[in-house]
Amino acid sequence: MARAQADFIPLHSLGRDDTSVPKLNDEDLISDDELDDHERRIDFTELLKTQRQRMAEEIGVNESDDESLKSEENDDQNLWEQHQIKRVKLFPSPSIETASQPSTLIMSMTLDTLRKLPPINLETVKKRLTNRLESLQEVYRSHQREHEKIQVSAESSQCTIEHLEDTNDSGHRYKFYQEMRTYVQNLINCFNEKICVIDELESEMHQLLGQQARTLLQRRQDDVQDESTDVWQLSNTADASSGSDIDCVKAKQRRVEKREMRRAHRERLRNVAGQEADHHKGLSSDDEVAPADMSDFREKEDRILKESKKIFEDVHKDFYSVDRILAKFELWRQKFPDSYYDAYVGLCLQKILNPLVRMHLIGWNPIKPDCLDLAEMPWILALEEFCHMEDERFKRTENSDTRLLPIVIEKTVMPKIEGFVIHVWDPLSSSQTQSLVQICRKLKEEYAVFKDEQSKATQVLRKTIVMRITMSVEEDVFIPLYPKSILEDRTSIHSQFQERQFWSAVKLLGNILQWDGLLPEPILQDIGLDKLLNRYILLILQTSLSDLENIEKCKKIIACFPKYWFENLKRRSSIPQLENLCRYLLQSIRTIYENDAITPETKNSGREAIKEIVKMLVVIHALDHTETIINECKLEDLEWVFEGN
Repeated sequence: MARAQADFIPLHSLGRDDTSVPKLNDEDLISDDELDDHERRIDFTELLKTQRQRMAEEIGVNESDDESLKSEENDDQNLWEQHQIKRVKLFPSPSIETASQPSTLIMSMTLDTLRKLPPINLETVKKRLTNRLESLQEVYRSHQREHEKIQVSAESSQCTIEHLEDTNDSGHRYKFYQEMRTYVQNLINCFNEKICVIDELESEMHQLLGQQARTLLQRRQDDVQDESTDVWQLSNTADASSGSDIDCVKAKQRRVEKREMRRAHRERLRNVAGQEADHHKGLSSDDEVAPADMSDFREKEDRILKESKKIFEDVHKDFYSVDRILAKFELWRQKFPDSYYDAYVGLCLQKILNPLVRMHLIGWNPIKPDCLDLAEMPWILALEEFCHMEDERFKRTENSDTRLLPIVIEKTVMPKIEGFVIHVWDPLSSSQTQSLVQICRKLKEEYAVFKDEQSKATQVLRKTIVMRITMSVEEDVFIPLYPKSILEDRTSIHSQFQERQFWSAVKLLGNILQWDGLLPEPILQDIGLDKLLNRYILLILQTSLSDLENIEKCKKIIACFPKYWFENLKRRSSIPQLENLCRYLLQSIRTIYENDAITPETKNSGREAIKEIVKMLVVIHALDHTETIINECKLEDLEWVFEGN
């Protein structure tokens, strides 16, 4: 546009006398028409519109209809061009005398700044260029190394692709993995849906059994309380019913009638079986349930068992049968053992099988004498076969499947036994204790469960058993003490009640000591001997009238002791917890020996009683006391009893 107005800044320097820009004539201008095609000026933008044109567009006035707009447009255009040209600043040469003062100041400041800069020589420039070159070379080398790595990775990936494409079983392997992945996902989704139902039914069964156990326990405690109250009231001259509520008295009478009916029923059964001669009152568990209560219990139990069988009725057998589930993983272990063991499938199987095993154990009662043996359960047989079919070379590895069965038992069976011990098991019941101990011994011998002392499940179960036994000793044992004048009558209610409670405590001692080998020996000796034998049982023996009658009781007590307690004793004395029993036996020998000296007619029976007591001392390895009493009472003919010990 400046060129079109013939008003532009020349490239050559102005003369000293030139004070303005020369203006070209019209002859000096070259028309665009005379230029070549590549030299012609090209308009890249439209001409700017004037304010008048914009106003005309807004009000809708057409330029062709108003000739005056064109002239005004040309005037505005020329005025705009002149303003733009004036914006171009001319910097005259320093030699021009008419130079303005600000320009001179600027130039002087620039020169001062240049003088302050450090000198630049060739070495400095060379050094900077060298450093820059080395930096670029280092970047280049890093890029080159990265490029080589990418090339190697690309070649390796290509080789892998070619190898997989050339391998015949790669497609089968991929297909198998996809099928197993889908199967496991469906299996987990199925268990996530059914686990709530399993938990609910399992909880209902435990509550049902626990309620029955609490009822029987409360009934036994009420019976003991009633008998103790009757004995106490009989010993007092006051009227027993004067201060009692009539309803309480009637309820007590009903309990007494039911108790006597149960005892009479058990006595008839023992007479039929021929066991009455060896039985003592207090040895029975008294866990009979009334027919009406038993029918209601059976009805609820059957309902729970029927619902448990319907849990997986809408599921394909491949997703709830233990043998079929294990068959899927057995196929994986046979085809691709490397990936099977690398994935630690054995550790995951116990979690997968947990809901199914719990479902099978809903109706299992370990304290019932006729409960189903674990070895006969289908899931146990399937797991044993799965572990047995493992290749011998993998059985010695760390993640072998040989530990799968014990782990499944620890995670499923032992927690269920723990729940029964806390809420259902009665330590005073010999049948329940025998059944529970038998199952635990099989778990130890056949599945090596109790052998692992570091197992958390084993430690928890042992603590639970010890806690329940201790609670039974503290709450269920009650042996009253009465004056000897009252106990002289063996048919009195005082004597019978004390005798019943004594044999009940002896029965509990035998049940506790059945756990030898399963519970630590110091714990058994502390609970059975210190807390039960020395605190309750020996107290009754020491206050008894007849030492001859206590011989049979002592035999029953000593028969409860595990024999291995006395086999490896290096000293001649018994274990410390039996020292009180040894002293009582020695005192009994002295008493019988003195009575025989006073009444010669009972010498033969007394001699036999002393012989039996000496044998008991030898059985519990109290050799020092045996030797002492033989020398004291001149029983040289009984030295053969402890010879060889």
